[in-house]
Amino acid sequence: MTVAGGKTDIDFDRLPFDRTIRFTGTIAADATPQTIRFGIDDPAHYAAWRLAAMLRERGVKVSGTITSRYRTLDPATDDPAKRAAPPPRPPAPVWLAALTPPPLAEDVHTINKVSQNLHTELLLRRTGLVEGTGSVADGQKRVAALFAAAGVPRTAFDFSDGSGMSTYNRIAPRGMVTLLDWIARQPWGAAWRETLPVGGVDGTLSRRFKGTALEGRIFAKTGTINATNALAGYMIGKSGKLLTFAAYANDVPGDASGTPMIDAALVAVAEAN
Repeated sequence: MTVAGGKTDIDFDRLPFDRTIRFTGTIAADATPQTIRFGIDDPAHYAAWRLAAMLRERGVKVSGTITSRYRTLDPATDDPAKRAAPPPRPPAPVWLAALTPPPLAEDVHTINKVSQNLHTELLLRRTGLVEGTGSVADGQKRVAALFAAAGVPRTAFDFSDGSGMSTYNRIAPRGMVTLLDWIARQPWGAAWRETLPVGGVDGTLSRRFKGTALEGRIFAKTGTINATNALAGYMIGKSGKLLTFAAYANDVPGDASGTPMIDAALVAVAEAN
């Protein structure tokens, strides 16, 4: 309902895989515009559905049912521990049109700055396609190889997906610091650091560390899921020394956040070093 006076109070809901959004509540007649974001349950089908809608809007007749195709799960070839030989590559499809993705470095910049979870899932599978089928298992194998090269003990991590959204993901702070230290020594280490959000400046840290000793001097990736807050990366101490850190808060009560305490602790460390 639009009301002449009073406050704007909007509730919204959508069923899983449904394209209908239900809004309830009140909107003040003089209210400023609001942007409400929704996750996409099925990105492939959503893209096909939107393409059909855009074609129809432009007078193109679209018949049939809007569908999307998916990579078939094959336990015999998808698990690198079970297959005896490299899997055969399927023939390249004939495309009606194709969208050229940005360079990998540019996409990593997007992933880290804004925490783009879909792109991390795709990147894990893209990594698994280098020497495998593009399965999650093949991606995890290459991730494990990278961690081994960095000297991170296998007992320090365990991953179930590419985005970090799974509650089965685990990594020890010491293991993360070992990885970040190794990255900093690589020829591409500086380029990697430039992809991370900067405290009080941009990305997911744009509103954090403002007015502190770490404004513009901390470069780190955030991580937030239910009952967990995390931040890992690099920061410049008072002495000018580059410090590597990983701070995690687990089992945080539903009405609280570990972020303020993590930030305060990091500022204290920076000022003391």
